[in-house]
Amino acid sequence: MSQVKAKRHSISLDMTAMCDMAFLLLTFFILTAKMKVPEPAQFDVPSSVSTQKYEEKDLIRISISSDDRIFLTVPDQTLRREMIDAYSNTFKVNLTEAQKMNFELTETFGMQKTDLISYLAQSDDVRKKFPQSGIPADSTNNELEEWIATATGVRPELTIAIKGDKDANYSKFGEVIATLKKRRIYAFSLVTSLESKPSNL
Repeated sequence: MSQVKAKRHSISLDMTAMCDMAFLLLTFFILTAKMKVPEPAQFDVPSSVSTQKYEEKDLIRISISSDDRIFLTVPDQTLRREMIDAYSNTFKVNLTEAQKMNFELTETFGMQKTDLISYLAQSDDVRKKFPQSGIPADSTNNELEEWIATATGVRPELTIAIKGDKDANYSKFGEVIATLKKRRIYAFSLVTSLESKPSNL
């Protein structure tokens, strides 16, 4: 007498909960991710084996491009607002509330004071293509010192980093360091790209 075989049932998995979890994670990463703001100039920095990192909250970065233009980067939006309020009051720069809000949204800039006023009055599309000639830092017109004085005035505990293109003129580095010395700032960091550590022989 033949044996009756039990009918096989295929296993069914409910993937609804897994799909919900995947979409929740995707939404979380999209909402919390910080987009990299394009810089107005390209920087090919020297390399080093240092792995020291710095917090962006209390940081300003002075960048020198290959064509010797000086830019200032302020990653913290709250600090940018504090800086533009103090800057406009100290140096008598008449800015509207809309212009101050535009500065608050500008992480990196490199232009002299007169161009900055015009820059902040433009629309978003125009600002992206606005020619930036660099912040003056020479002995006759040192607007970089004004910005550093403003930044350290509102946040005395600031960390200052210098990011220089490897093809930049060393005299520009000299101007930046001389400006920091003038403000009695003797401690600063240098931004480099990471290279592999040499293997021990």
